[in-house]
Amino acid sequence: LFYGISLMTGRLHIGDIIQCDGGRGKVTDINYQSTLVEPVDGSIIAFLNSQLFQKNFKNLTRNHGFEMVTVPVGVAYGTDVDKARQLVLNRLETLDCYNTKLNPNILFSNFGDNSVDLILSIWVPVASKVAAVSKIKENIYNVFNENGIEMPFPQRDIYIHDMSKK
Repeated sequence: LFYGISLMTGRLHIGDIIQCDGGRGKVTDINYQSTLVEPVDGSIIAFLNSQLFQKNFKNLTRNHGFEMVTVPVGVAYGTDVDKARQLVLNRLETLDCYNTKLNPNILFSNFGDNSVDLILSIWVPVASKVAAVSKIKENIYNVFNENGIEMPFPQRDIYIHDMSKK
């Protein structure tokens, strides 16, 4: 009873999107004994309020409704990284699927096996995270193609030796 009252008085609200035990979903009901969460697959997860109090969960919509995501981006060795970075940032300005008040950032991450690895850090709406990230990735792909920037992928050469000559 105590846990239910505590949750209902401010820690959670119906409509909040939470992440708990590796899953995420929207809070659809809070009563004195349990809290119901609906993940994106349409199922319902019921947490006893006493259990929910004992778990570390994230309320993803409580503060501002945005979540920072990182999008890995690889470009071919020899690519002008500053040009690639600027092309991505310019393209992002045309999109409406992220928080424009919190500027996106592209950082040099690593010298990968097949690419120079960059990471785009960007704030997207929690409720439409998957669609927003998809739109961002598609636009990065398109702007690189339009400007001749190669996004490498692993390639292997196979040599076949004629064994009959031995």
